[in-house]
Amino acid sequence: MKTEIEVQKENIQTLLKLIAENPDLRIVPMINYEIVAGDDCAYWRGKWGKSSIERIYSDDEMIYIESIDAEDLYQNFIDDMPINVVDEKTEKIAMKKVDELPWEKVIIVYIELP
Repeated sequence: MKTEIEVQKENIQTLLKLIAENPDLRIVPMINYEIVAGDDCAYWRGKWGKSSIERIYSDDEMIYIESIDAEDLYQNFIDDMPINVVDEKTEKIAMKKVDELPWEKVIIVYIELP
């Protein structure tokens, strides 16, 4: 089993490789919600998690990661349509709406519980 420092080194090497290969992409830290358990501290401790190239979209409420959240966004578009039956046409409309969101390609760095 790998030690914590070995895992950290691997995660940082992956991040550095992604940065070197994609110097024009913004780096977006994604902090695990369990790290920020209250508002009584100025800083919280976490550890380096995995990094990856992803496409993200943010609205006024949250950040969506395409590889994780596209299906939920698609379903939200279906649910918001004034229809009783979902057919091929409505599915295509919902998929098109998801595809047309202003996705941004970024390097995500997951910050995990220590």
